[in-house]
Amino acid sequence: MTDNIQSIRDDLAYLRALAEEGRRGGDRGGVIALAAGLIFATCSVVQWAALERLVGGVVSNGTWLVGTLAFFAILFRFKRRAGSGSGRARLASVAWMGVGWAIFTLFAALTVATWRTQNALLIYFAPSIIFALYGAAWTVAAAVSGKAWVRLTAMGSFAGSIVCAWFISDPVQYLVYAAGLLLLAALPGFIMMRQEARAEA
Repeated sequence: MTDNIQSIRDDLAYLRALAEEGRRGGDRGGVIALAAGLIFATCSVVQWAALERLVGGVVSNGTWLVGTLAFFAILFRFKRRAGSGSGRARLASVAWMGVGWAIFTLFAALTVATWRTQNALLIYFAPSIIFALYGAAWTVAAAVSGKAWVRLTAMGSFAGSIVCAWFISDPVQYLVYAAGLLLLAALPGFIMMRQEARAEA
């Protein structure tokens, strides 16, 4: 009987420790999401300006290159921090890492296909693909966090994929994409940063 009571106490202590760890480490990587949203939204606006012939193509290409390098610098700076915390936090981090590699690979594939076919329509589909992948990662994050706003962000990402497809081949697509990045990456990243700061206080 005493052993059973002790076992129950040990189980409760273990569950309490898990809950405490999840509360402290459940929202990591907010700075990465914020950076991705801000950087690539800026690149998208410059891309729109290039398509409208307000700036040159060299400026647009240079902006994407600088933006990507800046994002990777931030990613490598904060990736260890983003991957720390509870097992659930690590699961969400792995989901985002997988999405990141998928985006990189698909963008490279679309670039090759566009060059091979000389059909720019393929690369214009990139924003829809990226938002669909964001939706998948936010769905995992919602499952492990149980937060309603994260589920809404996932649904918004899936909707953003369809909206971007509606504007495909129209320069305004890149303004829509920029707005989506601010709403579905930068804003959630900011919220996560605030939650993380409160949890660590």
